[in-house]
Order: sequence, then structure tokens, then C-alpha cells
Amino acid sequence: MVIAMAVVVTQPWTVPTDLVRDAQVVAAARGNASPAYGLVSNLGIVAMLLAAGAACMALLLRPRCRDVRRLLAWSLTLTLIVALDDLLLLHETAAFGPGSGFVLAAAYAIAFLAFALRFRDLIVERLDPALLVVMFVGLGTSAIVDVLVEPATRASVLVEDGAKLLGLLAWSAFVARAAILTLRTDRSTADDR
Repeated sequence: MVIAMAVVVTQPWTVPTDLVRDAQVVAAARGNASPAYGLVSNLGIVAMLLAAGAACMALLLRPRCRDVRRLLAWSLTLTLIVALDDLLLLHETAAFGPGSGFVLAAAYAIAFLAFALRFRDLIVERLDPALLVVMFVGLGTSAIVDVLVEPATRASVLVEDGAKLLGLLAWSAFVARAAILTLRTDRSTADDR
């Protein structure tokens, strides 16, 4: 992640913040379009969609454990909601009143926290809690910088969007890993019979 951000900052072809901000926001601000706009930001959406696909596949293959099915269903739902929000900028357009962006960010935080608490035993025993910690730190940092730094500076945009990408990649890795481990565990259990 550090290397990716170093490449973004040092590349000579385009404004670094144009690569990490949402493509629609940059295009609207510039009055034109470029395939480079939002290139790094879109990696988070792609990673989430791949993770959602892995979770969906694992669910379709019907894991035996009820708690694992629930974890995968929650993971799939959260992933698709956040991916759709990021793709369509719902968090930006939901700014219909004072503090609405904060309320939406808080709702996401509560949903992810509820997920972590609901499945904490399963996560600690069979999955990777470190990825969830990285996700919470990344998305939390992004939200804090977004709320506290007004007007945004080049540095704040890079920190905010870099932290957001880190959080989304950690979440996507957690979901994909959970799906793969579920399929591997179910298959080895079936092979033992």
C-alpha cells in the first residue's frame, strides 16, 4: 500500500489526487473525463466485487455450519452495499441535510462493528481478526480525515483515500479468505467421510 501511494505521488503524468479520488468527482471538477481519474479508487470497488463473488460462491455451495452461512451472508450484504455506495457515490449524494454524511458513516461503522461482535468467536477461532483491525483503522482514518479536514488539501485527500483503499482491501481480503477457508473446510470434512 505504501509503495502504491508512493507511485501515485511521484508519477509525472497526472495530478496525484485525480488518481485516488472518485472518478465522477474529478470529472465534474475538471469538466472533462479521463480513464486515469479515480484509477486507484476503483481498485477498492473491484476488490469488493471479487470478494462478494467469492462469498456468493461459498454460499451457493452451502456450507454446513449455520454460523458460517450467516457470516458469509452478512459479509456479502455489507460488501455489496459498500461497493454500490462507492460506485454510485451514494455517501456523497446522501448529503441532504447537515450531518447526513456523518450519520451515514456512523451507520456503516455500526454495521461493521455489529458484524465483528456478532461473529467474534468464529472470527477469532477460524478467520483472521487482524484484517478486520486493519479495515477498522483504514476506514476510520478515512472518515475522520474527511470530517475534520475542511477544506481538503492534497495531503488530506491522499491520506483519506489511501486509508479508505487500505480499509476496503483489508475487508475484501477478509471476506475472500473467509469464503475460501469455508470451502476448503467443508471439502476436507466431506473427504473424511
